[in-house]
Amino acid sequence: MILDYIKFKKFPLTTEIPLFFIHGNPRNISNEIERDILNFHKKFDYKIKNYVIDDDTQTEGIKSNLQEQSLFEEKKLIVLNIVSKSIPINIKKLIDEWITLHNIQDRIIIKLDRQASSFKTTNFYKSISTNACVIEIYELKGQVLEQWVANKLKINNINYDANSIRELINLNFNNSLAISQAIYLRGLTNDKMISTHKDSKYTEYDLIDTILNRDIVGFIKVSNYLRNIDSPLTYIIFLINIELEKIYSIVKPTLSQPYIPSFLKNKYTNASNKYNLDELLHALKNVAGLDIKSKYMSKKTSPWTSFNSLLVNLMKS
Repeated sequence: MILDYIKFKKFPLTTEIPLFFIHGNPRNISNEIERDILNFHKKFDYKIKNYVIDDDTQTEGIKSNLQEQSLFEEKKLIVLNIVSKSIPINIKKLIDEWITLHNIQDRIIIKLDRQASSFKTTNFYKSISTNACVIEIYELKGQVLEQWVANKLKINNINYDANSIRELINLNFNNSLAISQAIYLRGLTNDKMISTHKDSKYTEYDLIDTILNRDIVGFIKVSNYLRNIDSPLTYIIFLINIELEKIYSIVKPTLSQPYIPSFLKNKYTNASNKYNLDELLHALKNVAGLDIKSKYMSKKTSPWTSFNSLLVNLMKS
C-alpha cells in the first residue's frame, strides 16, 4: 500500500506490516511518522535497533540481526536511516530478499530522502508497495499545515488563534521545520503565540532587515525597541542565527544549504556582498554563546548588551 501524510494519520496501524518505507522530505515530518510507528510497536514489546546507513559496510550486521532469533522470542523493530543519496546495493538486496519472508516476526522501518521520479518505477519500490507500506512524505500545505501547526502549539501549551497560525506559517514561508523550531523556542520562553505584529512598532523581522542591509543605526533602534517591550531574546537569537547561516551559505556554498525561497534569492545575494567570510564565521561562532547566556545566565550577564555588541561589530567590520 502507498499512503501520504493524511492517509497515514488516519490509518489503523498493525504489527502485521513487515516493513514501513518512509520516503521523502522534509525530515521533521519523516521523523514524526517514524515516532508514531515506534510508539505503536513499543506497546507490543518490540525492541528498537537503529542503524545510520551511508554505505554497504553494515549489511552483514543487519543481516545477522534479522536472522538471529532470541531464545525468548524477542521481537525486533530495526530502523534503517539511510543518509546516502540512494540505497546502497547490498542493503537493497537484503531488504528485497527479506520482505518476501512472511514467517518472520521482526519489522523494519526504512527512511530515505526524496529520490528521482524514476525510482517509483523500480522493482524495489513496487515490491515494497505491494508487500509492505510506503509512506510518501512531502512538505505540508494548506489546511493540513494549519492543523499541524495548531497541534504543535497545543502540545507546547501555547495559546493561539487563526491569525497567529497564518502569521507563523507566512513568516516561515510554509517551511514546517522552521515553524516547528519557532514553536519550540516560544515554548521555552513561555511566550503566547498571539498575533501582535499589527500593534507593534517593530518586529523581529524588521531587525533581520537591518542586518541584511547592514544598517547599524536601524539595528540599534529596532533592537532597543524589542528589548523595551520584552521580546524573547532566545527567539530573536534563533532567527538571527538562521539568517547568518543563509548569508554564509551564499558566501561559501556547502552541500547542506539552508532553505531560501526563490523569490528571496536576490535579497540574500545582495546581503552576502556586504559581508566577508571571516566576519560571518566569527558571528556564527559567538551566537551559540549568546544563546546559552540568554537561556541560562540572564541574571548574571547582560545578554541583550552582548547581542547588540556582537551584531554591531559585525556590521562595523
